[in-house]
Amino acid sequence: MSFLDRLLRRRAHYRHVFLGTKASGEYVLADLRRFCRAGEPAIVLGKDGQTDVYATGMVAGRQEVFWRIAHHLHLDDAQLLKFKEQIDDDN
Repeated sequence: MSFLDRLLRRRAHYRHVFLGTKASGEYVLADLRRFCRAGEPAIVLGKDGQTDVYATGMVAGRQEVFWRIAHHLHLDDAQLLKFKEQIDDDN
């Protein structure tokens, strides 16, 4: 199975889970956005005012997962074709 085929399949599954029932999908995405602190800086300061590297790493990981979900939901066909062209050019 090609990279593009895998990407198309993955996008379809993400859309089915998160957008299949629009109200539920929107609720879950909004909850994940809050939990993952999407759109906020990942830096977490400790009580001493210094960066808490463990908490910052945890938030960064949560954000990465949220943005992966959001990215797959909003991939359009033009982007997928661009990916395919890039892959074909590399081969």
